[in-house]
Amino acid sequence: MIDSASRPQTTPANHTGVFFSPETASAAQTSDPTGAQQASLTDDAAPDIDAMLRGTTVWRANTLSATKAPTCPTGIADLDACLPGGGWPVAGLTELLSTGQGVGELQLLMPALSELAATRAGWITCISPPYLLNAPALAQWGISPQRLLLIHPRSAADAAWAAEQALASGTCIAVLLWTDALESARNLAPRKSYQRLSMQQLTRRLQLSAAANGCWAVALRKSSASRQPSAAVLRLLIEANGSQRDLHVLKVRGGRPAVIKDIEAHIDADALMIKAMSHATTCATDD
Repeated sequence: MIDSASRPQTTPANHTGVFFSPETASAAQTSDPTGAQQASLTDDAAPDIDAMLRGTTVWRANTLSATKAPTCPTGIADLDACLPGGGWPVAGLTELLSTGQGVGELQLLMPALSELAATRAGWITCISPPYLLNAPALAQWGISPQRLLLIHPRSAADAAWAAEQALASGTCIAVLLWTDALESARNLAPRKSYQRLSMQQLTRRLQLSAAANGCWAVALRKSSASRQPSAAVLRLLIEANGSQRDLHVLKVRGGRPAVIKDIEAHIDADALMIKAMSHATTCATDD
């Protein structure tokens, strides 16, 4: 057995000034009582803080973080200015909350959905929509009804399962999930893998699946959900204020929360529709 007291206490050369055994610490203090050598070594090893802040690995609250994730413009310049990459995070989960159904949720999403439909192949999957979708209105945005996949699950568990399966299929460009049935269900039984699954856990699963498969997941929820935690990259709230609708950016990863008053005044729907139809015509000609 080796006596620990007789074991040589050495300091690795590349860690001098960082780790000290009692003997080397005592010797260092004796040879350099002012600690100047240790301070010099520490100063030399100090990181360049300014360089770190200029890089992309540290996010500063007064700036938008850089992102390599794909984005798509929202059609609202003030909203794009709040979002990293200047648009919707189309490889992640967006939550769109509203104070009531039919306050313009789909109108807000239409410019991006038409852009994705014009530039990518795949389904736009709608799970548990509360109303029938208007085919002529979709056509005005350049979206063929044949690109829509409508799913009306029989239970909350089936809705959650269908959303995950659609995201993981690799055949969808966007998955829209209306969560009323999920929010009102006590749990997501009878599917065993969804028993006692909370909405927070479900948003985490949807976010991971959307990011892994490069698909845009959109959960349309009631405004009361804003008090609940969520793994969504982006959370927006449409608040109806008389005839005016305000848009609240509640959460944005790497961006800035904000309030955009009267979003109708920020949307040039005619110009966006003309652009969408132009995209659709170009795609039809190419085919």
